[in-house]
Amino acid sequence: MEQPNFYWLPSIGPCGMTFVTGDRYKKWTNNILIGSLSFQYLERVVLSGNSVMHREKLLEGIGRVRNVVMSPEGYVYVAIENPGKILRLMPVE
Repeated sequence: MEQPNFYWLPSIGPCGMTFVTGDRYKKWTNNILIGSLSFQYLERVVLSGNSVMHREKLLEGIGRVRNVVMSPEGYVYVAIENPGKILRLMPVE
């Protein structure tokens, strides 16, 4: 078994994760978006190889993030619990 390259203490209760692909979110390409059940936000993680270079909390207090996906059209969708809703992130141009 190999130890993780990165982990959260305390745990954010990660739920849902996707790599940002395509060119809709140019500044986020190849970043990872991870939902937090425990602290109710979306986290953006910038990687360089196997190292975490930067972390950013997005949508703080939005609710328990259940899933994060990239659609075939290249948009990021975030599923939130209580209230149950799905958000589409619109890139700023």
